[in-house]
Amino acid sequence: MTETDVKICVSHVRKTFTRGHRFTKVLDDISFSIQAGEFVAILGPSGCGKSTLLNMVAGLESCEEGSIVVNEYHTNQPERHRMMMFQEAALFPWYNVLGNVVYGLRFKKGLTNAERKTIASYYLHIVGLDHFERAYIHELSGGMKQRVALARALAPNPQILLMDEPFSALDALTCEQLYRDVQKIWNMQHKTILLVTHNVREAIVLTQRVIVLSRRPGKILKDFPIQLSYPRSVHDVSVSELANELTNVLHEKDNAEDCASCT
Repeated sequence: MTETDVKICVSHVRKTFTRGHRFTKVLDDISFSIQAGEFVAILGPSGCGKSTLLNMVAGLESCEEGSIVVNEYHTNQPERHRMMMFQEAALFPWYNVLGNVVYGLRFKKGLTNAERKTIASYYLHIVGLDHFERAYIHELSGGMKQRVALARALAPNPQILLMDEPFSALDALTCEQLYRDVQKIWNMQHKTILLVTHNVREAIVLTQRVIVLSRRPGKILKDFPIQLSYPRSVHDVSVSELANELTNVLHEKDNAEDCASCT
């Protein structure tokens, strides 16, 4: 891997939140790099600093110690080459589906309105919402809203897509369909994607590497390669075996800490 191949480089990052006289260490000495075109998950229990780390990569929060370099530049603010998908779809209810996807393209220079609509329609087709362009957000299911959010994030053609537990509030069947959609899109575009999740099987089904964090303060327990061919399903035996292995990594750390606290 050469330096120009690396899209994201996180080096010795630490983060502490301060409220009055109370200090809460969230992340402790986090280091990893992500190559251009890689699909990587950050996996860990609730409260371990996953979303905080993703927000720092996005430029929404600052590093307290260490550095985050994206495309050879230190991150200090959001930029158009990085797009974010949140846990909530965060769509505009006063726009229809097409209008929501077009909105992100309004800030991309050199496009006519007709070209923006063509691009938006293309990405709505990719996520299976061809026939819902004129629908309004209140008419959509939760899964459909997240598909619109995915199309909106992809339409400006960002170099990096950041995903903050975007499927956590959806039912299992809807998640499985979205997993298929995301795998298809990644296979088509090989975009650099960083996904935050607490769902072990989701991480294995979607990504090529899983970075496992401990309980707060988050530390890297393991950087785990997923060497399974696409497409993948949560019901695959190989996925179940890897899920057990990753779950054991988390539980072994928890058990070791529990034993240490008892001595």
